[in-house]
Amino acid sequence: MLEGQALTGARVGGIVLGALVLNLLMRIALNRFFAHAERGDADRITSLRHVARTAQRLFLASIAGLLILDTLGINIAALVAALGVIGLAISFGAQPLIRDIIAYISYVFADNFRVGEDVLMDGKRGQVLKFELRGVVLRVVGETDEWLAYVPYSKIATVENYDRELDEA
Repeated sequence: MLEGQALTGARVGGIVLGALVLNLLMRIALNRFFAHAERGDADRITSLRHVARTAQRLFLASIAGLLILDTLGINIAALVAALGVIGLAISFGAQPLIRDIIAYISYVFADNFRVGEDVLMDGKRGQVLKFELRGVVLRVVGETDEWLAYVPYSKIATVENYDRELDEA
């Protein structure tokens, strides 16, 4: 029968093993979801896949870390309360970031525009180069020069897509 430190070590090992197995299962589920979603357009899903995997790893690491601290005898109730207050403070400061992330997810799933298409958004007309977490990068061509424009998702009120036919809408 395990006692003392050996029992604590076995519990910590079980938590780590459980987190690794859960990570593997969640990765398989995400891969299946994104494999199905990529049939429409692989380019617009790539960055969303990265965000989902990062969120998955952060979630599992946080839960496993708290369980390990609890197993080691550290009172996590005060830690969880403090993290809640810190999270609330950060959320007030991060409202624009959160707004952009939510808008990003909705634009990716709505499929209003894709990489390579000619669009007008936030008063800028250009070719979509890439999706980023907080905005879209456009290649804007003027009469004599060209430049990159970064349009935050929260600033996009309307999108005019010049590369789509009406029957594709």
